[in-house]
Amino acid sequence: MTAQVVRVTAKGQLTVPVSIRRSLGIREGDYLAVYLDGDGIRLKKVETVRPLDKDDPFWRLVGSGASGLGDVAENHDRYLAEGERERWKE
Repeated sequence: MTAQVVRVTAKGQLTVPVSIRRSLGIREGDYLAVYLDGDGIRLKKVETVRPLDKDDPFWRLVGSGASGLGDVAENHDRYLAEGERERWKE
C-alpha cells in the first residue's frame, strides 16, 4: 500500500485523497469510523443500513416466534409485565 500525505487544518480536518475515496466508494455525507491504532490512525467506511419499508417481508415474522402469540409486537410490554408478575410469585 502506498502512503499519501495529507495536511491537517487548524480545525483538525483532512482531505481523503480522491483515489482512495473512489476505490472505497466514499461520497459526500458518508461516515468514517476513526480508530487509534498504536501510534497511528485507522479510518474505516461505515456502511449505513437502510430502514425497512412497510412492505419488507421481515414484518411478517414479527410476533411469530416460539411463543405462539401473533400479537407480540403490539402487546410486548404487557407480556413482559405478566412474565415478571409470574416470576415474582415463585
